[in-house]
Amino acid sequence: MPTVNSYNALAQANEMPVYQCQWEPYAVSPTSTGAINMPTAAGAGAWVPGALLVFTAAGVGAYPPLGYGQGLSSGGDQGSSNNPTFPNNWTVLQVDLAPVSATNMVAGVLLGVSSIGLNAPAVPNTIGSSVQPSLTAMVGVSGMAQVLVDNTTTVGHTVIPSVTATHTGQASDSGGVAWTVGLTLGVAMQAVTVTTGPKPCWVKLSLR
Repeated sequence: MPTVNSYNALAQANEMPVYQCQWEPYAVSPTSTGAINMPTAAGAGAWVPGALLVFTAAGVGAYPPLGYGQGLSSGGDQGSSNNPTFPNNWTVLQVDLAPVSATNMVAGVLLGVSSIGLNAPAVPNTIGSSVQPSLTAMVGVSGMAQVLVDNTTTVGHTVIPSVTATHTGQASDSGGVAWTVGLTLGVAMQAVTVTTGPKPCWVKLSLR
């Protein structure tokens, strides 16, 4: 697990607890139209910590990097590739807010954009060309993390992607303890009452 910023687990001095969670970095999809402010009413999610993410089609192009020194046989630059638009066409793995009832390609839970606890600075598709990714998502995959849920949770119940129309990027209490590989995110560790809008709930993630 990366150890940078892995401290303050007791949230002393009224500071936020940081993560007790394994995470992986992925590119934020530059075509995402997701909002960047915490939803306060029922509806679509946003690029805020706790949002549920899925993998999207990889890439900004079809050319994988070939590695250092594996350039053109005609004497291309070291580290280049047979990519005619080098260096702006690498294939990279991207994530976006999870659609409703996501049953595959679940990536994990957003811990922050570029740094722990940060929202995206702007709607991703308004940054740059919307072709080449410019933001990095810290995606929690295993351990304890706060997940945005759209219904009331019960400690010990499993948590799954939301099944409510328009509730992208959110999760739900499944209503029981059934576990389905590839669908179940983890187990709720906190009883959270949700009356309007998504609320953060501590979940023991188990996605890898």
